[in-house]
Amino acid sequence: MKIKGAIFDVDGTLLDTMHVWTDSGARYLASLGVEAEPGLGDKLFPMTVEMGAVYLKENYDLPYAIDEIRQGINSVVENYYFEEADFKPGARELIEEMKAAGVPMAIATSTEKYCIQAAFDRLGYTDCFDAILTCGEVGASKSEPVIFYEAVKAMGTEPAETWLFEDGLYSIKTARAAGFKTVGVYDAVSEKDQEEIRQLADIYVRDLRDFSLGRHTALTIAGSDCSGGAGIQADIKTMLAGGVYAMSAITALTAQNTKGVSGIMEVSPEFLARQLDAVFTDIRPDAVKIGMVASKALIETIGERLRHYDARNIVVDPVMVATSGSKLIDDDAIETLCRVLLPLASVITPNIPEAEVLTGMEIHTASDMEEAAARIWKQYGCRVLVKGGHQVNDADDLLFDGEVYQWFHGERIDNPNTHGTGCTLSSAIAARLAKGYTLTEAVAGAKEYISGALAAMLDLGEGSGPLDHGFEIR
Repeated sequence: MKIKGAIFDVDGTLLDTMHVWTDSGARYLASLGVEAEPGLGDKLFPMTVEMGAVYLKENYDLPYAIDEIRQGINSVVENYYFEEADFKPGARELIEEMKAAGVPMAIATSTEKYCIQAAFDRLGYTDCFDAILTCGEVGASKSEPVIFYEAVKAMGTEPAETWLFEDGLYSIKTARAAGFKTVGVYDAVSEKDQEEIRQLADIYVRDLRDFSLGRHTALTIAGSDCSGGAGIQADIKTMLAGGVYAMSAITALTAQNTKGVSGIMEVSPEFLARQLDAVFTDIRPDAVKIGMVASKALIETIGERLRHYDARNIVVDPVMVATSGSKLIDDDAIETLCRVLLPLASVITPNIPEAEVLTGMEIHTASDMEEAAARIWKQYGCRVLVKGGHQVNDADDLLFDGEVYQWFHGERIDNPNTHGTGCTLSSAIAARLAKGYTLTEAVAGAKEYISGALAAMLDLGEGSGPLDHGFEIR
């Protein structure tokens, strides 16, 4: 992405600080040993500090002058910036990426400069910015573009080539009207404005890890589904929807549709190796998803090439058993999959029948799922997401990292069109790992995405149809 200058808002955009403004009244009362009423932050947030001080004095019978209360609230906020304020996820990395690329950066904020300066000094990033500008300094709020024009002047750029990163709706409106490009950044405090921000901004991100000057990349190694619902096609759609550049290495061509598979033609191990070499020697993937691989020779080729290139963030969807319960690959291939690929995996995503094959146990309850996850970890040393469904825990999935069991609860969506759900979930996890999300965050985001794709109720074909992978981009 071509960016010649970047202007950043601070609160709710770079720093996770908006909550201190909603909590400042309660924090101040707590310092006095007074318990705040439920919902106090929502009442105070639209008010000025002066108005808030009046509200607290009148409703809590505080024995202090309005000015003393105002100063007390300000002290609570100041202390937070001086001692606690931290970056939102991905902000540190984005600043460093822009600095490395030589992109001029400026701050445009309505918060007092000494608070912002203190936070960035403590975090060690003050020197990254060409200017730190405040609305107070320029004499205008962000309902006018004055502060943005001052920022481009300090950076030596032009509005049309400068991007504004903001979580505030009115700021985005102002900047767009003034000719700037805008990146809308999600913040929970402005939840009510999110849909309008999404529609208005040039780019919208729920997390700054979703934004990069280049592109995050992911590779899927799987078979082709000519009907587009599963396999390589589902993986690429999912990765694109997740904001990463998708690449593929095809293990087999299949003739299939929503009613079933009528033919399979595998590629040779040599040709699969050439595909992997072509990808890794040119556009290195930030994550790798491995889907159905039916033969021992292809599995061994994948393992050897991934070790050779020291691949990272490997998600293995161990496709071995059909929904009907019949095996999709032979015992030799299963043994090779377990021996070669599972130890390389950052996480594997078996469904209940597949987890039963991997552990040799029957799984009927949540406790059985936990026992199976522990056995997989002990035997293969990989983190595991045991997927519910198949009449066990419905839409609840279990993640085990060798120490902690973490349940991800979901609501069963009454949609008979579920072709490609396993491919989609594992690809969505890989896409988020490629962006730098933790595994827990990646799983949570992937489940949210697949729920949306199911809830869109796409209905194509005569059998079990595909998900709506593009439900968010229509």
